[in-house]
Amino acid sequence: MQQEQKDLLQALYEENQGLLRLVAARDGVPECEVDDIVQETFYSFMRAYGTMALEWNEAQKKGVLMRILKNRCIDYFRTSKKSGLSIDSDDPKVEYEILRCQVRKDICDTLIQREELRRIHQCILEMKPKMCDVAILCLVEGRPVEEVCEILDISGPTCRMRISRIRKLLREELKKIN
Repeated sequence: MQQEQKDLLQALYEENQGLLRLVAARDGVPECEVDDIVQETFYSFMRAYGTMALEWNEAQKKGVLMRILKNRCIDYFRTSKKSGLSIDSDDPKVEYEILRCQVRKDICDTLIQREELRRIHQCILEMKPKMCDVAILCLVEGRPVEEVCEILDISGPTCRMRISRIRKLLREELKKIN
């Protein structure tokens, strides 16, 4: 059983490590950190799924690896405070690049995704200032509710209520897009 897991990990690593390195570097992870993040990705994959992943097809394995890698990149930027996310940025791609957690299949998917992000970004900017601040801090920057409450000097229930309303507005905006 343990040899089976080692073989799976070795095969996964050989097949996917190059792509994962490219994606991490594209997302802005410094070259000296890319290897660590890629290795953490494989470790998390094996710890979470183990031999269960033997039954998956290659696309499923790659999709899960990419999702884990994206989360590792987000964690890296959150902990190192080097995310480069800017509230004043005019380019929504800059603000959402790190938060993307899906594998792109073709250029059409990429273009559609970028248009959706532009619309969501515009919707956030058109919100009332108190809602916009919460949206940027919680949903774009990924800060915890407690930290947002402290920054904006609001209560926890108020912050959660605003997040709920923001999500509802964004869902409605996404329905318009689709």
